[in-house]
Amino acid sequence: MNKLLAPLRRLLRSHRRLVAALLAGAAVWAALTALRPAEPVTVPVLVAARPLTGGVVLAADDVQVRRLPAGQLPSEYLDDPAQAVGRPATLNTPAGAVLLPASVVSRESLAAPGMAVLPVTLASTAAGLIEVGDRIDLIATSDDAAAPVASAARVVAVLAADTQSGLAPARDDGPVVLIELRPDALAKVAAAAAQGPLGFGFR
Repeated sequence: MNKLLAPLRRLLRSHRRLVAALLAGAAVWAALTALRPAEPVTVPVLVAARPLTGGVVLAADDVQVRRLPAGQLPSEYLDDPAQAVGRPATLNTPAGAVLLPASVVSRESLAAPGMAVLPVTLASTAAGLIEVGDRIDLIATSDDAAAPVASAARVVAVLAADTQSGLAPARDDGPVVLIELRPDALAKVAAAAAQGPLGFGFR
């Protein structure tokens, strides 16, 4: 056995620096591998394939599924094109943005329990100003008077002024918005909205 090991010992002694370097390299590699963070867990997520305009009914090529790190996502998000295609977008959305339940008009994105939703057309000055989640006062206007018809109503969707979403007729005025109201306020607001675009004020 000694005769067999002797050449190996001589080889190791003559190349001890190389062997030491190899061992040191192996130790560094092992340390880096242990410290390397694990690959993040990814999940399928629905994102906007192009800039989306609020109120436009989404088509299949408006959205796409990507795999994104689960730890960087909100608690709720869409993950299937069927959840968005055929529904109007609630607001303008940039390309690549993750689509949320509130990104498209659906039962989940509309009224809170016990509340109702009514589409109304706002004055043209609302274009580009009103966003989902805003609290606004609605004001009926005529040639010689203005009167409040709702206070602190929540905007649940902003539709393009020329949209043909089926939720409201196309108008040449400002944007059509879906407003969350108490059921007892629906008749008053609907009657005012039937007379023309409503004025608004921010809360």
